Amino acid sequence: MRFLFPGVLISIFFTSCQPDKPQEQDVDYYSNLPLDYQQVLKAHGGLEKWKGFKTLEYDLQHENDSVPTEHYTMDLISRKDLTVADSFKIGFDGREVWVAPTRAAYKGRSARFYHNLYSYFLTIPFIVSDPGANYAVDTLTLDGKLYDAIKVTFNEGVGDADDDYYQMLIDPQTHHMEKLLYTVTYYSGEAHENYNALSYENFIDVNGLQLPSKLVGYKYSAGKTGDKRYEVTFHNLILKSESPNQDIFNMPAGAEIDSLKTN
Repeated sequence: MRFLFPGVLISIFFTSCQPDKPQEQDVDYYSNLPLDYQQVLKAHGGLEKWKGFKTLEYDLQHENDSVPTEHYTMDLISRKDLTVADSFKIGFDGREVWVAPTRAAYKGRSARFYHNLYSYFLTIPFIVSDPGANYAVDTLTLDGKLYDAIKVTFNEGVGDADDDYYQMLIDPQTHHMEKLLYTVTYYSGEAHENYNALSYENFIDVNGLQLPSKLVGYKYSAGKTGDKRYEVTFHNLILKSESPNQDIFNMPAGAEIDSLKTN
């Protein structure tokens, strides 16, 4: 049986800045969330702990690199972020995604799509608790294992890809998220259920929260994972209660804005 839990708007990729308010001790962060999802959040360290952090940092290593090649910083309140690599920088200043020294320095298809892609995947159990998601609780079998499945959808006008679907696959005994099925509609703008699969591996404790230190992407079809697509590893994962220096997110002279949905 499927249970639907409508919420209010969530901004995935581009959340507007929110005023920094003191955290109140009696706030019930779980009141509008389905019980199954509450159990997932608590198994990963708790939503109340997540809400106490203001900065996320890590070094990202891609599969074909011998060492990490990108340093990433996000302001967890405003969702501004900065990626620093040897040959380029990608920043989000709260309105625009910019690339320095020029757009051509980033060789990927879209810096706007890429800028917070892995930070979003890394923290998705917490990120999708923001006001605005719709949840459907069900079960799903992947590679022969039966999971609790929490499908997350979003209302029209949310972020750059409001037709994306996510299914968090949860171990029914531990309530840990082990897999993610996700769609990508950023480029086409058309809703579909042609999922990709993502495996969450090598969990570590980061200031009381359980986060994966490795993500492995696969093709997916009819309840089975297929060929491996990519792998990334997170090094030096840090969560801080202090906000990052806001100046680092400002677009430097000569940088270029990456337009929305570059084909």
